[in-house]
Amino acid sequence: MPKDLQKRTSNPQAVPLGQFIKEVLAQQPSFASKPLGEWKDLVGESVARHCAPRSLKNGRLVVVARDSVWKHHLELNKEALVRRINERWGRRVVAEIRVRVGEIEEVSAILDANYKRLQKIKPKKAPKRKKKPLLRKLTDAEKEFIASLKDKDLQKMATKLLRLTHEEPTEFLKSSP
Repeated sequence: MPKDLQKRTSNPQAVPLGQFIKEVLAQQPSFASKPLGEWKDLVGESVARHCAPRSLKNGRLVVVARDSVWKHHLELNKEALVRRINERWGRRVVAEIRVRVGEIEEVSAILDANYKRLQKIKPKKAPKRKKKPLLRKLTDAEKEFIASLKDKDLQKMATKLLRLTHEEPTEFLKSSP
């Protein structure tokens, strides 16, 4: 595990779990945007202009070289390159390197699809709870009105409805039977 991650994970301050997982996964080679680091720093600027990493999967790094001369150059130095990459991560990230001849275009720094998946992770928001309406106490006139109702279900509904309203009792309640 890289040292900067160890420092962050030992921090006693609370970090949201989703953010923590995203940070930990970003430090893993298969989830990093540049699992090899900066390609120019690894191979040198002149080699980087003529060779580019294409993919890193299951410990196999595929590198595309502009022509057979550059392919031969990488074939001769691939053990040193494997060692350099693995030393950078502190463990075995690349087990083998395969070099192919092909066109070198502007290659995306993202070698692994896992990185794209990691970037799509969005923190989930807690569902908003519905606020219960404030219930008020019934006035004596409202209690009398409810007591005058003969049906028990109607009494329950009237009680609920009156407690939900925020208005003062109306003339309707004062003049009812």
